[in-house]
Amino acid sequence: MRALETCLYADDLTAAEEFYTGVLGLTLHSKVEGRHLFYRLDGSMLLIFNPTESTRPGDVPSHAGKPGGHACLAIPREETDTWEQKLQSHGLSVTRYAWGQRGESLYFHDPAGNVLELAPASIWGIMDA
Repeated sequence: MRALETCLYADDLTAAEEFYTGVLGLTLHSKVEGRHLFYRLDGSMLLIFNPTESTRPGDVPSHAGKPGGHACLAIPREETDTWEQKLQSHGLSVTRYAWGQRGESLYFHDPAGNVLELAPASIWGIMDA
């Protein structure tokens, strides 16, 4: 079993789209204006919902939540320095944490206050694909 979807919340989807597309370079899969953004990752989806709009009834059960979640996106170990520099060049404060020989994580916040992490899968003992 593996995670198929990761869900975060953002009150300002325009700022979220600019961040996830412009800063992280993710490709938008689909969106409903004012309600959600869906990004396809390698083998899973990142869903970003407006917390107010996502509680309204619809075709699928409502998604209730608030900004302040956490998601970790996998990057190749050898790209850690490059990503740290890229994030800092966008004015982000980055905390770098070493997991011993397993690799290092980069922690930072998106515009909604969600804590994001970029790290190699090896921090969990999973070999990079």
